[in-house]
Order: sequence, then structure tokens, then C-alpha cells
Amino acid sequence: DYALWSNGGVVLSSLTSPHGYDSWVNRLIGKIGSVQAVLEDDLREGACWHLPNRLGQIAIAFQDVVRVTHVMVDHIPAELTNAIEIAPCKLLLWGMVDGEDNLAKYHSLRSGATGPLHDLLTARMAPALSCGMPFVPLVSFDYNIHAANHTQLFPIPDSVVAAGMDFGVVVLEILDNWDGELTCLYRVGIYGE
Repeated sequence: DYALWSNGGVVLSSLTSPHGYDSWVNRLIGKIGSVQAVLEDDLREGACWHLPNRLGQIAIAFQDVVRVTHVMVDHIPAELTNAIEIAPCKLLLWGMVDGEDNLAKYHSLRSGATGPLHDLLTARMAPALSCGMPFVPLVSFDYNIHAANHTQLFPIPDSVVAAGMDFGVVVLEILDNWDGELTCLYRVGIYGE
């Protein structure tokens, strides 16, 4: 898991949504309510990143570049909480396109895309916070809070993986939750080679 803090994953604040729950104390301890909680392997109730509304984004930088093949989202099991509505629901993973080789692969992928991949590539050009950097959407998915398994793995489409792009930074954009007034993101994992 390249996003795990103990494996070198770090949050890039310039591409991460600001929020009212991240005090200097939370950043210092790196846990409850802090964005850092997303990179920790801690599923205690409340040990999540609290966003003050239904949407937001987190940018994760890796120690090494990664050809991303899967994204994992984990939430506290529904049977252990009374607040399932604050779980993320609709999400979109972006890869920051960096370097001449990746830019060429990105343009090739965009020009040859068809079907759902074409729709994904043309719907939006970048996450809400992009700092002017080019991004490619890797996968759009729904986290199911009612599923039997609270740890859910989503594959990157073969056509995107086959493009051969590697990434040092990804952005997970939360587009909606399960009808709560705020959102709580517990854990994100990024897998690849």
C-alpha cells in the first residue's frame, strides 16, 4: 500500500481540501479528525478525516512513482456505528501527470479513448483543486456502506493501466456521501507496481 504513512505516503496540503476540523493538535498527533488519519491503519470509531460537508479531496504523494492498479477505501463497519450516512459514496481517483513521457502517454490515452473511458476523460479535466497541474481520471467508483465487506478494492480499468503511466501523486475526490451533513474518510490505500 503506497499511500500508507509508514510506507512513505504523505498528504499534499496544496491539493487537499481545507476543513474546519484540522487543528494544530490533530496535526501534531496525526490522528482523530486530521487528514493524516486517512494514511493510518486505524479503524477506531472517529479516527477518520472529518470534512465539514459532503465533498472534498485528498492528495497523496508516494515515496516512489507507482503504476496504480487498484484503490482501496475502508470505513468503520456499518454495524459498529450509528452514523453510516457520513461514509463516502461517490469517489473519483485522479493521477497527476508529470514528465514528458507521461504527458505523451496521457495524450495518446485521451485521443484513443472510447466508451466509458472516453466519458470519464471528457467529463472533467482535473479535480476541484489542481494548482494548474494536468491530471488524468483513473477510476470513478461507489463505496457501498451496506456491503458485507467494509474494506473495498476498486480496480483501475485495464485500458488506463495499459497506458503505462506512473504517478508520484494521486488525488482522491469525494463527490458525495450517504446523505450526511459531513463526511468521514477513514482509510485510503493505493496499490500498484
